[in-house]
Amino acid sequence: MGYVLVAQLIQMRQRIKAVETIKKITHAMRLISMSTHTRLRGKQEPLKEYQNAISTLFQKVKTATPAWNSSVLYPEQKISDKNLLILVGSQKGLCGNFNSALFRLFERTITPEQLPEMHIIAIGKKVVNFIKKGSTEKIVALYPEFTSATMPTIVHSLVDLIMSSTEPFTSVTFFSNKLKTFFTQKPHESILIPFEAKKQEKKANKLDLMWEHTPHEVLDILALQALEVTIQHLLFESLLAEQAARFISMDSSTRNAEKILEETILWYNKLRQAKITRELTELTGSF
Repeated sequence: MGYVLVAQLIQMRQRIKAVETIKKITHAMRLISMSTHTRLRGKQEPLKEYQNAISTLFQKVKTATPAWNSSVLYPEQKISDKNLLILVGSQKGLCGNFNSALFRLFERTITPEQLPEMHIIAIGKKVVNFIKKGSTEKIVALYPEFTSATMPTIVHSLVDLIMSSTEPFTSVTFFSNKLKTFFTQKPHESILIPFEAKKQEKKANKLDLMWEHTPHEVLDILALQALEVTIQHLLFESLLAEQAARFISMDSSTRNAEKILEETILWYNKLRQAKITRELTELTGSF
């Protein structure tokens, strides 16, 4: 009986050390996630204002030049459509159902029969692994490294792929997560092409513009900037939602570790006390 108690005590000590290690890791990841989220949050408002300004300007100039059109942003519907899907997830895990909820939305929206006909771009290591498991052969690009540092490069690459495509895409659809509140991240579907700039709240008056370049040249540049900032905003929202999801997941894990540690230490003390009592009983009995 004594040997059993000793073995249980050793096992409990090992478990306590393991839980303490896990608690330190989850606590550190919780702090990192909150720090990164706060840093990204400070950049959200300027990016949103810039997107609104570009979209409003593009819409005004486009209204003043009704003859302008873009075969990339406003493609003609054809018998053989060329559809592009951009799926944005996380580079790392440990963020709850952040990726699984996105995958469920993707699978509900795109049927297995439609998937082989779709051109796909995957962003984030978890999404890249998810896409590689499928049977699709039309993978346009893969971006496993998705962080705030690599985001500008990914944005420029996506814009180049869309604008320089030999045959314009009939549609471009974004699947990503959006931060509804800090504690709620929802996967959503965004239609990127056909492109629709943000509508103005008030009807714009007719503009009296002085063109240094031709209206078509100006609109080509504005369209490119509007598309670029829209993609950047969608990717930025996904990063923001990812950090919030990871903080919530790690916070929950830290709390659970504290609870398990509390219960384990309590049982360890009970077993240790039982061992001491038994030893005292045996010692007094020998006299």
